[in-house]
Amino acid sequence: MKRLLFVFLLGTSLAARAAESRDSTLLQREPQLSSMPVDTTKVRLLLELGRYYCSRENDRSLLYLQQALALSMETGYLRGAGLSYLWQGRVYYYKDEYLLAGSYLARAREVLEKEGNSADRALWHFAMATLRDVNGDFSLAVKEYQEAIRLAHQTGNEQLRAASLVSLGSIINRMNEPGNALVYFREALAIQQRLKEEPGAASTYTNIGSAFETSGHLDSALSYYRKGYQMRLSGKEIRPIAHSEYSLGALYVKMKRYAEAIILFEKAREKYLRLEEKAGLCMVDLDLAVAMDHAGNKIPAHRKALNALEGVKAIKNRELIVRCYETLGELAASNRQYPEAYQYILLARKTGDTLAGQKKAQVIKEMEGRFRLQEANNKLDGLKVREKAQLRYILLLSVTLGTLLGALVLTILLYRQKTVAHRRQKKLFEQEVIIRSQQEELAGKEQQLLREKVDTQERELAAKALEMLRLNETLGSIIERLQHIRRLQPGHPDQDDEIGKIVREIEYHTQHNAWQEFDTIFRNIHREFYDRLLEKCPDLTSAEIKIAALLKLNLSTKEIAAITLKSEEGIKSTRYRLRKKLHFTSDEHLIPFLLQL
Repeated sequence: MKRLLFVFLLGTSLAARAAESRDSTLLQREPQLSSMPVDTTKVRLLLELGRYYCSRENDRSLLYLQQALALSMETGYLRGAGLSYLWQGRVYYYKDEYLLAGSYLARAREVLEKEGNSADRALWHFAMATLRDVNGDFSLAVKEYQEAIRLAHQTGNEQLRAASLVSLGSIINRMNEPGNALVYFREALAIQQRLKEEPGAASTYTNIGSAFETSGHLDSALSYYRKGYQMRLSGKEIRPIAHSEYSLGALYVKMKRYAEAIILFEKAREKYLRLEEKAGLCMVDLDLAVAMDHAGNKIPAHRKALNALEGVKAIKNRELIVRCYETLGELAASNRQYPEAYQYILLARKTGDTLAGQKKAQVIKEMEGRFRLQEANNKLDGLKVREKAQLRYILLLSVTLGTLLGALVLTILLYRQKTVAHRRQKKLFEQEVIIRSQQEELAGKEQQLLREKVDTQERELAAKALEMLRLNETLGSIIERLQHIRRLQPGHPDQDDEIGKIVREIEYHTQHNAWQEFDTIFRNIHREFYDRLLEKCPDLTSAEIKIAALLKLNLSTKEIAAITLKSEEGIKSTRYRLRKKLHFTSDEHLIPFLLQL
């Protein structure tokens, strides 16, 4: 039953949302109608007024829309005629005259499809979806809402897109899928908040509350219902306020807060009376009867339900009639009037079966009409195909021959291009082979020259070491003879001092000058030796570095002692310190280490 009330509200909220900011200006222009010339401007104003009064004053709305239709026909304004049919269909929808509503919407579709305005077609799909929804054609309603969403998005009508999203979410919620419904509601709410559209947001908050109610989260549902209700109170639109009061009352019944429910139902009932909304009034009376029964007012509750039954019979809404019988059966059972309850249940089933049969017949009739239309379209398409077959064959043959000729020319060009490219590639490859061979030959010669240079420097270094060895041996012999003379012929102290100076000068120049020449040659050959050695052990002394360089030439202790004019014991001591600093236990490890640096 809440489904019916919801779809009634959607059309109203759409009109209210789209027009709220223009209403004051529109009403100021209403007295100007009589003095306006007959043209499209007057038709548009009549349509706007018809839209405005659509859910407020049905008869006044119809008057304006019929005038708009007549003027549109007179002036040849096709779009005006289509919109007039559309909004008349909406008026009859609010008057619960669904057959008339469907008839006018069908006429509107014929005209609007010729006009080709996507924004108008989006509005038509929305209107048709609400009509199918109230008639219980959920699958068709979903398709209409989806098409309305697509066209609204295409034309930039975000208000209509949000309204369609809410409507689609409502159907999904009534199919017991509240989680999926919330996805649509929240998408719509995001659009409405971005547009600062409070009436639409109020409707969406109410629907979110309905989804939480379906999932059993009654406290959350109450919070959202109240939020939507407060926003609607500030808008002062009677119909949305009545809907919020009805939804809150139904929720209070579920929460067993019957006194609060009765108060809200009474408020909603008073508003539906003012609106002359018969379907809404009957639905409120049914739920009010249930609340009064639970509150202990059983006799008034039964009378209220009977009044609702008379009302729905007047508007010939079979779904509501079924609901009335079911409610009367529940009330009778609550009063232990089981035979009467049984009779009401039987009436509900009988009416439901009749309704199902009518829907089935309607579906069959629609399918038959679609089949005939499709058959006629197929015949027409067949004739068109046969008429154009020969032309298509000739065109296809021409295109095929042209394609084959083009392919042949393209193949020849590609072959020639590929041949030329192959020759160029072969020539480049041969040149690369020659260049690579020359580069390899040049690299070999450079390596040979480098090896020869290294060998020459190695021989030069060895020769220098041998020369130093021989020179130092000779000078050492001279020094020993001078010292022997000083011991055999002790003379004047000045003579001893002079001989000592000569000995020291010979030792200094021998060690310094010879070592400088040797070190220069050594550095040219082994450029990184000293850096690598100091990187391994930064605290080496100059004497230890000199001994390490001589050891790299694989010289013996005796040869090193002769070159440096040191004793063999001194050389051994220096080697020992060097080995300890480099953390080696013997010369077996020290010498290979120095050779590879």
